[in-house]
Amino acid sequence: MAKVNTVFRFGGEGGEGVISTGDLFTTALARSGMEIYTFRSYPAEIKGGHAMLQVRVSDEQLLSRGDSVDVLVAFNKEAYDRHYRDLRDGGVLVYDNTDFLPEEDTRTVKYPIPFAKIAAETIGVRLTKNMVCLGALCGIFSLPKERFYELIRQKFGKKGEAVVQKNDQALDAGHDYAKQNIKRHDDIHLTVTGQGAKLVLSGNEALSLGAIAAGVKVYAGYPITPASTILEFLAKELPKAGGVVIQSEDEIAAIGMVMGASFAGKKAMTATSGPGLSLMVEMIGLGVMAELPCVIVDAQRCGPSTGMPTKTE
Repeated sequence: MAKVNTVFRFGGEGGEGVISTGDLFTTALARSGMEIYTFRSYPAEIKGGHAMLQVRVSDEQLLSRGDSVDVLVAFNKEAYDRHYRDLRDGGVLVYDNTDFLPEEDTRTVKYPIPFAKIAAETIGVRLTKNMVCLGALCGIFSLPKERFYELIRQKFGKKGEAVVQKNDQALDAGHDYAKQNIKRHDDIHLTVTGQGAKLVLSGNEALSLGAIAAGVKVYAGYPITPASTILEFLAKELPKAGGVVIQSEDEIAAIGMVMGASFAGKKAMTATSGPGLSLMVEMIGLGVMAELPCVIVDAQRCGPSTGMPTKTE
């Protein structure tokens, strides 16, 4: 059996489900026993701007995000314009031909799927285009739809059965369209192993679990990208281990609480990024003089000064 080692890249407009599409795709494959390694880049705007998520999939352990892209999923022309040059020769372009048509060439294999048209006309909800996309990928690469049904129910179950059914229908519609209209002529091998589900963690989540395992009992922090997910994760998980999480009014207060907890004999921790660390400097000086042990996570941003909030190093 051919080894599985495939890099998928999803690109499109922020707010239309590009990142959630990649997340669902990643989780479904991990729960099917595959090894995964992801990388994402999203805009600083609340909505809009270009978003991208890349996932490398293999049946063997992965140590990097990979080199060239094997499958590019383009939600719009901007994604095609930005990422098509990274698609390897012989790679696969899956694109929304409702939005654009790529230039004609023989360098890659092209599969047009009208994500937006199917979502709007068949399902009646344009926002389900990302589920249409996932269904199409299931149809093209013979992935198990059952995993996606499970994830849809987990993600949308609290919104009611009607929402779950619409997303299920969108998944089915994309799958059926691909099966009926796409004739494969690519070299992508993506056979799931079924060797047991894998744990899917971001770097910040893995760091947080390590802190819990090391016995941290007090976490104080102020939200700042890209460290915010540490605060979010520990707010859910640390109390289960007998710890306390405090969202402070600013970074100065956060480091003050950490120093106070340390002075009282507790293992304490905070996380921030460049601008926040700058605000903590005076209190860190106090901690050095008083010999108060603590852990400070500096989740680094690209660039000088306040840096680029959504681009991590």
